[in-house]
Parts: sequence; C-alpha cells; structure tokens
Amino acid sequence: MTAAAPAALTREQIGVLARAVSRAPSVHNSQPWQLHVRGTEVDLLQRRTVELRRHDPFGRDRLLSCGAALTNLELAVRALGRDCHVDRRDGEDVVAAVTIGRPKAASPRDYTLFQAIGRRRSHRRAFHHGRVPQGVHAALVAAGEATGVHVAAPAHLEKLAELLGFATRVLREDRGYQRELAMWTAHTTVTGDGVPEEALSSEALPVAGLVRPDTPVPDDAVLAERLAVENLLVVCTDGDTRAEHLAAGAALQRVWLTATAKALVGSIITQPLHLTGFRARLVSELALPGVPQAIFRFGYPAVPAAPSPRLPLGELFPDGPSGGLR
Repeated sequence: MTAAAPAALTREQIGVLARAVSRAPSVHNSQPWQLHVRGTEVDLLQRRTVELRRHDPFGRDRLLSCGAALTNLELAVRALGRDCHVDRRDGEDVVAAVTIGRPKAASPRDYTLFQAIGRRRSHRRAFHHGRVPQGVHAALVAAGEATGVHVAAPAHLEKLAELLGFATRVLREDRGYQRELAMWTAHTTVTGDGVPEEALSSEALPVAGLVRPDTPVPDDAVLAERLAVENLLVVCTDGDTRAEHLAAGAALQRVWLTATAKALVGSIITQPLHLTGFRARLVSELALPGVPQAIFRFGYPAVPAAPSPRLPLGELFPDGPSGGLR
C-alpha cells in the first residue's frame, strides 16, 4: 500500500504558525515578513516594502529578522507534531520554503524553545548585576553554533569600547538616521509596529541599544568597564551573502530562545555594524571567527520588559490566509 500523503494544515494550525512568526524579533520591530500557505507548503517572504534606508540600506537586518521568523516557523511546525524540511532560498521575495511532513513528535529541546517564543522580550535596559553561569553561557553558544554559524564572546573589550564609542558619536550626529529612527519610535500605538518609547533607555551603550540624539557617550575606559560586566556574544558567518544573513538570524533566534528558556532576557546591537569599515575593524581588533552580523547582549532582568506591539495577524498573508485566519 502507498503511504498517505501528509495532511494539509488546518485553519487552527495555520493560526499557530502565524502567531509564532509574528512574535519573532525584527529590526526596529518592523516585522518584515509574510507567509504564503498552500496545503503542506509554507513560504516565508520578506516584505520588501519595509525599508530603513539609513539604518539598513542593503536589507541585511531585514534578512536577519526573517531568519529569526524562520526559526519560529520551524519550531511551531514541530510543536504541532509534524516533521518538516526547510529550504532556504536566495530569491528576492521568498527567503525560505518549509515543506510539512508526516506526524513526528517534537524533541524536548525544540518544544522548550517553542514555548519560549511568547516569553521572549527585547530588554533595552540594564541587567541585574551578576554574571551568567558558564554552563548557561556555553548552552547559548551551542544553540547558535548547532546551525552552522559562529558564536563568540568578544575579546579585547577596550577595543570594542573604542569602536562603539566612535559609532555612537557618528550616529548621534547623523540627521537622516535620527529622522528615520524617530519615525519608528513615534507611532507604535497606531500601527502595531515600531519600538515603544517606554521600551527605550536613556542610558549609554551598551544598555541603550538604539542611539538617539541625547544618548550619552561615555569615555572609552568607562564604556570598557561597562562592557566587562555585560554578557556579550557576536554572531558571525563565514561570508556575507544573503543566505548567510538569513542563517545568522535563524541562529540568533535559537540563541535568544535558549536564553529565554533559562530565565534570561536580551537585546540586539546591529546599528554600528552598518557604518563603513566597522565590521572589518571588529574582525581585526577582536579576532572574530568570521563576519560579524549581530551583537547579542543578555542577562537577568533588573526590571520586567513588556512585549512589543504586533501587526494584525491577517497582514502576514499577502494573498489571503488560504483557509487560515480571519
């Protein structure tokens, strides 16, 4: 007898996938992704209409964001008790295709990460003082490197402080960048995207994360001292292709969800990486194992972080939800 073909997704199952994708982190909380569902095939598309010309002129952070959404999508499929195959694409719109297979129980690790999706928060404030245990730190590194990227703790923090201080001064004075950033921090209650003002910090890097005109610039030595009490990881890839940007985002989300499952919070720093020559300097000064795509800071929360706003789920489906959501 011929085995029955895998069953198509139900409306309720499509809802599970949509909610998981919608909770992925994204550049400026722009949520630059959409889904196309057809039977047992799910395409993840990037919303190319989401443009941050000053922050992300080449769309690198947009693909990192889509990579994080892809991790959530895969975990959601597996949490539904289905096997799946992920095919990362290098196309303009479809960045990955997920083929859903027959019933298969999720591994305990994948189910734990799936459960962490709704609890993950961007924590753009100071952490509770205290280092993360080495075993927990190693688990985060392993979660990212299992996907084939490099995850490294930065060495030579005095050099990192010098570079971040320089980047802060440049970004503070970039009027075009500041106008764009202001747009993404001023309308969140109306549109469901962007970064709420209450989620931002008036402190200096690395706490501030997003550099605004009034972000303080500490002395390099002071910044180095602050970096020394942070927990930092740099996600790196061998090259700098679109496929590697997507892979870096997927790995970064596995790192972040692993942190969430261990009662940690985190935030991402990418804006300095877009300055001309900055990433090359990081590689040479910090002895990194590849091209840096993002810096992840994490720790135990000193204060709780609220969830970021989200677009209506219906906006995830450019051609309609194919029997899914209304």
